[in-house]
Amino acid sequence: MSFKASAIRFLMKIVRPGASAACLALFFRGLVRLAPIRKQTAARNLEIALPEKTPRERGAILWKTYDHLIWMGIEFAALQRDPRLVLDWVDFENESALDDSKGGILLASHVGNWELCGSRLAQGGHVVTAIVRESCDDEERGVIAEMRVRAGWKFISHTSSMMPALAVLKRNEFLAIMPDQHASSAGIAVPFFGLATSTPQGPAVFAYLTKKPIIPVYIRRIRPFKHVMRIGEPIKWEDTGERGRTIYGITAAVNREVEQMVREAPDQWLAQHKRFKEHY
Repeated sequence: MSFKASAIRFLMKIVRPGASAACLALFFRGLVRLAPIRKQTAARNLEIALPEKTPRERGAILWKTYDHLIWMGIEFAALQRDPRLVLDWVDFENESALDDSKGGILLASHVGNWELCGSRLAQGGHVVTAIVRESCDDEERGVIAEMRVRAGWKFISHTSSMMPALAVLKRNEFLAIMPDQHASSAGIAVPFFGLATSTPQGPAVFAYLTKKPIIPVYIRRIRPFKHVMRIGEPIKWEDTGERGRTIYGITAAVNREVEQMVREAPDQWLAQHKRFKEHY
């Protein structure tokens, strides 16, 4: 078994909210300070996203993004003992805004604890299938899949065809997508924080084909094991009569919504991802 997979299984066995979680967070925080992963990438992303902040302010936010990732892993590992705990950990402010009879496209992002976001939806009784990017490591991928299934997730790989995702929407269920990572040649160049960068077309294409609403989902940590989650206003878009232009317009609107998610909790953004590959 790979080191990452073994470490995840070990955490699942020992971590609980309270002293053990706090000690683990301090331990991993020390390791990260010694060897922060993709620190330069994170610093550049924050410079692009938060130009109004001073270098010192962005530096403080940068270290908080690492703390966030540590707590995110600890929280999701601790959830494995009893997935229903997520109902206590995540306050869903306007849960009634979700119409389970019609479904739709849930726009999530790598801001806040997205693993708890999916778990809270599932444990709240909502029928949601998420499109996920999976680890290249077979064992790590298997362990994470087990954790998500235990937490109530349903998911399909981002490498799958469109048909399973379309079937979810045709059944009037929810399809969750996090389209905030660089899409390489599969995406289209759309502004994100003022820079044109390859962006996944998924939410736009599914909305265009099914006319289902794109519904933003926000989540942020207040403190360890305590989060606030809410539903935003459905994204407005117009059919221009030309598919390519319409898809571009919807994708641009999606990026603007994700920008707002980042601005609300920049210290809980996955800034380490190479989102602006064309500009590094």
